[in-house]
Amino acid sequence: MNDHVIDCCSLINLYAGWGGLKELRDFRRTWHICVAVLNEAEFTREFGPDGPPQMVPLDMNALTQLGLWLPARPETEREIEDYVNFATEVDDGEAQALAIAKHRGFVLLTDDRKAVKVAQRPDVAVRTTSTPNILQSWGQLDPGNEARLHEVVGRIAVLARFSPHKDSPDYAWWRRYFQA
Repeated sequence: MNDHVIDCCSLINLYAGWGGLKELRDFRRTWHICVAVLNEAEFTREFGPDGPPQMVPLDMNALTQLGLWLPARPETEREIEDYVNFATEVDDGEAQALAIAKHRGFVLLTDDRKAVKVAQRPDVAVRTTSTPNILQSWGQLDPGNEARLHEVVGRIAVLARFSPHKDSPDYAWWRRYFQA
């Protein structure tokens, strides 16, 4: 299955790294963003004209209109019930994404360690991927992408303030591209 649902933290990480999200088109996947994430993703950071990062608004409606993803919302009684239950453990965006991934067989793109733990439970059993995994795949799609990985990973580390946890299997890969 090539359907993926993206949570808020990963969406912001990728946006910060690429300076937008048009690179999602490089993948042969269908991307979904749940309505809670569309509502949560209000701001990102970008380097200002004088250098230091500054907050900038995200126009999620304009990004949705580009056709980069399909909006999704919990629709069935079971999706809604799981969403409500997951929301006691993780944020609304992650909870909606988990419920949708579980019931539709989507892969969950998340960098939230709590969401990954919930996804791995036997009663949930949702496959997950992460920002580093997506970037590794993207880098392999084209030599030009591989050449940009130092810049992209650095932008994510500085602008989105994300780095994989030291226990992550992606930590060594990440450190090849970003040295703090």
